Amino acid sequence: MSAHRRVLLVEDEVLVAALAADTLEELGYRAVEANSIKAALQIASDGEDIAFAVIDIGLPDGRGDGLAAQLLESRAGMPIIIATGYGEAHLDASLRANPRIAILSKPYDMAQLQAAIEAVHPAG
Repeated sequence: MSAHRRVLLVEDEVLVAALAADTLEELGYRAVEANSIKAALQIASDGEDIAFAVIDIGLPDGRGDGLAAQLLESRAGMPIIIATGYGEAHLDASLRANPRIAILSKPYDMAQLQAAIEAVHPAG
């Protein structure tokens, strides 16, 4: 599978991660899963290309929007989808205004995830 189809999926809830990974697979992507910020940063630093990231806002070792900011610093231009049940108001204004970031309200379905992907990764 080509590198532009590899997705970093950061979700600590096992069932949500499984459903998201299955949905990504149905859309033609390969999810590389992490259940914490630490694990996500390790995957992101492996040097392999990642098409985009799907990040849950609530993670056991910190907030997903903090991870998004770190990824934007280390992998400039990486598209990011932040999945949250809290709404956009809880996110940093600079993240909400970034055109490379889409906010996905939880719970979400395949069509909503696909729309978010198309918003940040139109070449997908």
